[in-house]
Amino acid sequence: MPDTRFKPLPWTRLQRGVPCYLPKAAPRPAVDIHSPALAVMTDFQRQPPVTVSRDTSLEDANRLMELSHAHYLLVADEQRHLVGIVSEAGTRGHRPLAAAHRLGVKPAELVVGDVMVSKHDDAEVIHLRDLGSAKVGNVLAALREIGSPFCLVVDHDDEDHHVLCGVFSLAQIDRQLGLTSPTEEIAQTFSQVVSSLGH
Repeated sequence: MPDTRFKPLPWTRLQRGVPCYLPKAAPRPAVDIHSPALAVMTDFQRQPPVTVSRDTSLEDANRLMELSHAHYLLVADEQRHLVGIVSEAGTRGHRPLAAAHRLGVKPAELVVGDVMVSKHDDAEVIHLRDLGSAKVGNVLAALREIGSPFCLVVDHDDEDHHVLCGVFSLAQIDRQLGLTSPTEEIAQTFSQVVSSLGH
């Protein structure tokens, strides 16, 4: 039985011929290098990450990144365990060609698992507990040291398991700082890292 204590809200039908637009994403607040680090972290509880399986084709992964305006995808298994990360740099250019040569397959036959960065081998993370007094400048220094345009943030549950809670993205930080392109030094360093991973 419906609850009769509440009066229905007024409602109407959409008017024919009147455009109805999808909403624009709310702009992030402007920051500077002295702002709290958490102001530039993408919170996965508010904005869930885009995930794929390791069997996803590179073509589908690239299409998903384009549609979701993402520079990376998280690779998860059926139990929602993180198994790796794949970025634009990993799905285009030198790395997939090197992987295809190594595996003896055509580049079009590659899947995400062939080119992803394994969480156990190469995935750097920042711990949420270290962000209490951290500033945006500290995040940029960490990305520069890692040589990556993004870094995952993890928390810990009661059993001390890692729980993904967010990500720092250089592209997002640049937008909030009012910059138009990533710091050149970080971009060059990351390019070198990606090239080395392809060997």
